[in-house]
Amino acid sequence: MFKILLRLKQYRQTYYSRSLLRQLDDRALSDIGVTRSEAMREARRPFWDCKTDELQDDNPSVLVAYSVVSLTLVAGLGLTFYLSF
Repeated sequence: MFKILLRLKQYRQTYYSRSLLRQLDDRALSDIGVTRSEAMREARRPFWDCKTDELQDDNPSVLVAYSVVSLTLVAGLGLTFYLSF
């Protein structure tokens, strides 16, 4: 379960960073040393196309929040299903 949460966190970060990269103007791209075509090629890659072999636990509170939210959703769905009958 812990690795799944780390992977989901990595996917979310990858998606977010690629969407930000898509929005940068030419001046900002030149500041980081990336051409417009390189930025668009990277931004078009799917979020799951990232290095997940090197998953790092740099913010454990985020993982705890993911765990709490997922448990709350599962409990809520279970309670809803139970009360519907």
